[in-house]
Amino acid sequence: MKKKKQGIDPDALFASRFSAFPEWIKLGEYDFEDLLFSDDEIKTENLYGLTFTRCIFRRCRMSQAQLGTARFEEVVFEDCDCSGASFSESSWLGCTLSGCRLVGAKLSGARFRKVRFQDCAAKYANFDRAAFTNVSFDSCGFQDAYFRACRFKDQTISGCSFLLANFCQTSLAGLDFTTSEIGGWTLSEGVAELRGAVVTPVQAVELAERCGLVVKSPEGLE
Repeated sequence: MKKKKQGIDPDALFASRFSAFPEWIKLGEYDFEDLLFSDDEIKTENLYGLTFTRCIFRRCRMSQAQLGTARFEEVVFEDCDCSGASFSESSWLGCTLSGCRLVGAKLSGARFRKVRFQDCAAKYANFDRAAFTNVSFDSCGFQDAYFRACRFKDQTISGCSFLLANFCQTSLAGLDFTTSEIGGWTLSEGVAELRGAVVTPVQAVELAERCGLVVKSPEGLE
């Protein structure tokens, strides 16, 4: 049995282009391992069920690609454009997405474990029913994104924007939004999603107004 490698060694990867693989390989009958895809383009096509292990995608265009149910393990996406791509029901383990565009990307039902999102633009991205475990969001834009019926565990959030996001039916207990932009959220009736969320006093005022409270300072106090 071949010993499993730990992490990615960029110098050990084999540079390739996705278009070089035959159609039968793209249709789920091949596992991609230890490959570097640089300045490549993955066009609209049925790529469901593929497995990628210890691969790097660098400055690749994946707009409209169909990668539903795909598996990504120890994969790095650097400065890629995945806007509009479909990763529905995909699985991510030990991955990093850095400087990527995920505008309108479809990630509903995806499972993320030990994943880092850094400097990503994910406006209108759809994460409905996704599960996040030990995931970090660093300096990302999730404006108007959908996080409906999601599950979060052991998250780290720093310097992100969640303006106008949809968190309906998603518990925000334990999530720390104190360094992020929030407001205009879509929540269920009764706003039970907010219970246990960590926010600043200023953010608490906005959320209180969302709950129907009228926030007023006592006379003589600023």
